[in-house]
Amino acid sequence: MKASSLKPLLCSVVMLPFVGCHPTDGGGETVAEGVIWTVEYKLENGKTGGFTRINDSRAVPGGNGSWNVDAYGKLTRDYLIITHPQRKDAGVEVIPANRLVSIRFGDGGIKTVAENKPAPGH
Repeated sequence: MKASSLKPLLCSVVMLPFVGCHPTDGGGETVAEGVIWTVEYKLENGKTGGFTRINDSRAVPGGNGSWNVDAYGKLTRDYLIITHPQRKDAGVEVIPANRLVSIRFGDGGIKTVAENKPAPGH
């Protein structure tokens, strides 16, 4: 091959990190972001799981998961990225968007969540 025919190939390889396919873009542009009211997603076993901000086990989406959860989410076209403000050591949970069944953002009027404490009378 001539050196002149290698130039376009070399330029393409050098420019690859600067084009839109960069793997560290976090799944792309943010679609929605905020306090998570409720989320349901498909699990590996075909069932669904999820959690809700509501302090009532009957409110868990799909009936399988957690309630009284304080969570913040960032939804991109590829992922839902979840953090737990009250549990800094919990790290980040990433759910592929194709596994999401439903998600609702907002605090629903519940300004604070006392995680792991049952609702009065339950």
